[in-house]
Amino acid sequence: MPQYSGGQIVVDFLIREGVEKVFAIPGHGNTALLDAFVDRADEIEVVPAMHEQGAAHMADGYYRATGKIAVCCTSIGPGATNTLTGLTTAFADSQPFLLITGAVHTYMENRGVLQEIDRPHGNNFPRMAEPVVKRWWQPSRVDQLPTVLAQAFSTMYEGRRGPVLLDIPQDLQAEYGEYEPEVTRRRRAHGRTGGDPERIAEAARLLAGAKRPVILAGGGVIASEASEELLAVAERLGAPVTHSFMGKGAFPADHDLYAWPCGDLGSIPGNGMTRSADVILAVGCRFSDRVTSSYKPGVTFNIPDTKLVQIDIDGFEIGRNYPAEVGIVGDAKSCLSSLLGELAKLGEIPDWRSSAYFAELRHLKAQWEEHLRPMRTTDYLPMTNSRAMVEIRKAFPREGILVTDSSNPANQAFNEFPVYGPRTNIVAGGMSGIGFGLPAAIGAQVGAADKPVLAMVGDGSFLQTGTELASAVMLDLPLVVVVLNNGGWEAIKDLQISLFGRERQIVSGWTTKDGKPYFANITEFARSLGCTAERVEDPAKLEDAVRRAFETSGPVVIEAMSAHELPWTEMHPTGWWDITVPAYHGDTRDEYVNHRGF
Repeated sequence: MPQYSGGQIVVDFLIREGVEKVFAIPGHGNTALLDAFVDRADEIEVVPAMHEQGAAHMADGYYRATGKIAVCCTSIGPGATNTLTGLTTAFADSQPFLLITGAVHTYMENRGVLQEIDRPHGNNFPRMAEPVVKRWWQPSRVDQLPTVLAQAFSTMYEGRRGPVLLDIPQDLQAEYGEYEPEVTRRRRAHGRTGGDPERIAEAARLLAGAKRPVILAGGGVIASEASEELLAVAERLGAPVTHSFMGKGAFPADHDLYAWPCGDLGSIPGNGMTRSADVILAVGCRFSDRVTSSYKPGVTFNIPDTKLVQIDIDGFEIGRNYPAEVGIVGDAKSCLSSLLGELAKLGEIPDWRSSAYFAELRHLKAQWEEHLRPMRTTDYLPMTNSRAMVEIRKAFPREGILVTDSSNPANQAFNEFPVYGPRTNIVAGGMSGIGFGLPAAIGAQVGAADKPVLAMVGDGSFLQTGTELASAVMLDLPLVVVVLNNGGWEAIKDLQISLFGRERQIVSGWTTKDGKPYFANITEFARSLGCTAERVEDPAKLEDAVRRAFETSGPVVIEAMSAHELPWTEMHPTGWWDITVPAYHGDTRDEYVNHRGF
């Protein structure tokens, strides 16, 4: 049997699994492993990153854009711990990637060697990562590597997906052992998990008899590539379709049945339709506080008065936050296909286009457009985010991939920016962490080289991970980055003002020591790293700037100076979000929140 080093076994296995990209930062803890990629460079590419958090976000963004597994490879100690935010983001949103970290030599474990986490156990990094990976492995012999790699891929692909960790001691990376290459797909099950046929038939009867059906699409629809089936079920029922943060893009925004999102930062039609529904079909959605208006009855949902049909790959989510009339455990694509077949047995397709229910949806959508119109059309300087998004959308190709992360840009894109297909909207949903957007967009562009990718982030986000532009420059990626620069943590500043008053904002609006507003010069910083960059202050010029950016080779940064005062920074909330505040003047918390206008 041929002899391979541990590093060579890992590289060969990854290639056999079809992995094409490894996002990496070198260190002494993964030197032998990275060396094994040198001789296979024509089969698998090692992509540079500037920070381990960025590398993890890149691997995550790559999967979200392509549906293909990527690897993040980093060193020991801080090289490993710096990945934790990226791991947590992927875990929260059920996005898989394989993290490979270097570890202490097996024969030096628990001696407290350089960068070892040795208390309360030796070589202890995996236990730090344990809550945010589906599973982790720390092999102690070279001959264990094929087995743990096979288990790692099985774990990522099985059920609800998520990241996994393989922590490889340095001596195993270099040590040789016997290895027989194999067809790795034989190591795991294939096919989709179908739902219980009786429950699917029951769901079909309930939905077919509904007068006001609504569909709520979550990230599970996109994960299972079920958008086509979702659209078919919606048209069969004449059901308006709303979505969660992770479900945006599962249903085309220009379809007549699209109802925009629901939740605390949802829309007038989204919340209007879910609030008055008699039956809701939820697919791959975990009913977080943001999509439910913090579970406040009558704001977004009226469950259990509204009957819930819930489909999810993870049985733990069924009935977790709302009681389900019919709960179905299974893959979204398989279950929706079966549901469509059962609906076909129950009669003709209703003429929903001529119904009063559809007319109501159209009326609410028109109300939403009118509600947004003032912020979208204003020439106020600095520009509103709403106006910026209108101008960006004009220049952004339909099939383009939009990447955001958190705060105002992501929240407003959620309820204002139309997208038309799955994997064209990438957002840090469950963790909602700033700093995700730029590196995730780099990963998306590496994976989807034939598609335009645009990262739309705030200046706070950019200043956390903006150094990853260096990677984009080295790779000559045609990435467009729009930084909405408002000189601070605007979303939090507005929250502080709304809850406690203007005089009580703290560290959210950036100032110099003498109290003058501080704005980072994003344009010059981007140029210093080798990017094409320009600053845009007039919103009427933003569309042309974005068009020029897509026609320019290499990465381009557009610094759009954006509004930094209420009401021009308003995010158009139509629901309710439970923020803990003190009760002033004897008010209850709800009275206080309502009084403050939040």
